[in-house]
Amino acid sequence: AASTASTLAARREGAEFASAEASLRQALQDLPEFAELSKHLIMDQTPEGLRIQLVDQEGRAMFQGSSAEPLPRTRQLLDAVAKVIDGLPNRISISGHTDSTLPSGSGYTNWDLSSDRANAARRVLEAQGIDSDRIYQVTGKAASEPLYPDDPEQPANRRISIVLLREAPVLPADHKL
Repeated sequence: AASTASTLAARREGAEFASAEASLRQALQDLPEFAELSKHLIMDQTPEGLRIQLVDQEGRAMFQGSSAEPLPRTRQLLDAVAKVIDGLPNRISISGHTDSTLPSGSGYTNWDLSSDRANAARRVLEAQGIDSDRIYQVTGKAASEPLYPDDPEQPANRRISIVLLREAPVLPADHKL
């Protein structure tokens, strides 16, 4: 019976993630800049949870240069993400990623930049009503996990990943009280 309950919970969570993905796509379609903004968004379900990535495109960055300040289009996307994920109970993990190009500025590294951008995304989500207690982790990954490993300078390697974490059961499925 416990394994049936965990299977049902996993199915329910998968359905909630699919619904959240559809809701986010619909929210973006309602924005006048939809065609442009949708190019910056990649969503998929991973073993970790529902991953929402805000990705740089050639000539269309999400942040200005080597800055951690989100551009207006980035704020719009984060606002749309916040509205959708606000209705779900899952904890949230936010990661910043860079390409392999070093940022300008002495002593400022891709580790610094990716961490600062992840924190900037967290601040926007919290300003839109996401409870800080739901934030599980905020990390900077620098260029360590490129979206395009064969092209480490590709703009799409610069991104913010927001993951709605799958919630592990409090007790193992085979636990007896």
